[in-house]
Amino acid sequence: MKQEKGSIYIMARPLLLYIFSFYWHFLNALFTVEAPKSFYTVERGSNVTMECTFPVNGELKFRDLSVSWEKTDELKKQAYSLLKGKEDFESQHSDFRGRIKLLKEKLSLGQSLLEITDVKLRDAGDYRCVIGYGGADYKTINLRVKAPYRTITQGVVSTGDNKWKLTCRSEGYPQAKVIWQSRECKDLTDKANTSYEIGSDKLYRVTSTLTIKSRIDEIFYCIFWNKELQENTSAILHIADSADTEHRHILGAIIIMTALFGSVLLLRLCIKKVRTNKDNGTPVAALSIAKLSKDKDTRDCRDASFEDEELKYIQIEKT
Repeated sequence: MKQEKGSIYIMARPLLLYIFSFYWHFLNALFTVEAPKSFYTVERGSNVTMECTFPVNGELKFRDLSVSWEKTDELKKQAYSLLKGKEDFESQHSDFRGRIKLLKEKLSLGQSLLEITDVKLRDAGDYRCVIGYGGADYKTINLRVKAPYRTITQGVVSTGDNKWKLTCRSEGYPQAKVIWQSRECKDLTDKANTSYEIGSDKLYRVTSTLTIKSRIDEIFYCIFWNKELQENTSAILHIADSADTEHRHILGAIIIMTALFGSVLLLRLCIKKVRTNKDNGTPVAALSIAKLSKDKDTRDCRDASFEDEELKYIQIEKT
């Protein structure tokens, strides 16, 4: 009799495991984690808040909640961990220490918001948001980090016989292509020599040099084109004669001195008029000062597909 009962128990065990497994998957199917955004793009040095959501169904039981944010690269770096309502910072990877915060006040709304401050290039990658609350589920979110080529250092050097060495340098991420153009929209990129270096901060340090024969008072453009981000930064290099540069400096000084002298003279006349009106008992209207502005129509032949960026001029004396 005992043997028969044992046999029945052994036969029923797989059935119980099957039923438990069936209902476990059923419960997990009801518990679903969602990601409002599947990827985020943020600039290096700024802050980002990534989000995933989960069902709460009433008042949140904090002690039953587990939240995990993990960067799923080769090393699987733990960014944040909340186990049964208690934060676990011991398992947090050193890359994220001091820069990670979970907005716990939003958990009761079914929102898991992970804030990363002072974003680094190494932060880019896939993050897995895992939520355990009755059931369990996860979503993967991609973080992209960019570093625009904002500043271009320029140089123009005469090598003699109307030959010039034009140089543009900048740094950013991802890798950018440097395009050279003349005033007449001629593509000179093939004539340039461009080199790339990657620093410890993962920034690309790009140097591009164009050696060309050109007359005085000519203009060239160097454009740092980031195809992946569809962004560009450009600069204008102006080859100017030393005599022409000196004349412009003198003319600028004369204009400044004239403007200062005129301002002082105008101020003295206004003060004199105010005093005269005061002595005569004449009401004085509010004085208005007109500001002169000069608009300069600057046009170039860069491809219209590039977005306009601030252009920087450089005046180089001929040696």
